Amino acid sequence: MLMHYWFDALGTVGIERGESFHLDFHTIPFHGEDALLERHYISKRSRRQKGILTFLAQDAQQQMFCYANADLRKDQQNDEILRFIEFWKARTARTGSLSKELIFDSKLTTYQNLNTLNEQKIVSDPPTPS
Repeated sequence: MLMHYWFDALGTVGIERGESFHLDFHTIPFHGEDALLERHYISKRSRRQKGILTFLAQDAQQQMFCYANADLRKDQQNDEILRFIEFWKARTARTGSLSKELIFDSKLTTYQNLNTLNEQKIVSDPPTPS
């Protein structure tokens, strides 16, 4: 719900939405003893440790975050890109403009989800040189 307000607030202060987004996961390390947290890979330390898995979408032109979800479990992470697309479609329904480019690592999702994005015309094959 907070993301909806943030998205709408950016438009009211004159910040234009870009057409390209960087998508990635980031682990926020946890150093306590909470047994409910899962272990996730932390690239800075090149190891796994307990932490909070966060999905982030950054507007490539504005260099601002336009979507985040820190309520993820490992078994949900592959589908987070689909949740981002649904969020983006719902928020841009008034303007009718979806992003033209999503930039993400190959480990962000599964081939099945990539196929779903292709079917929705969100990820397309590169143009053939003429």
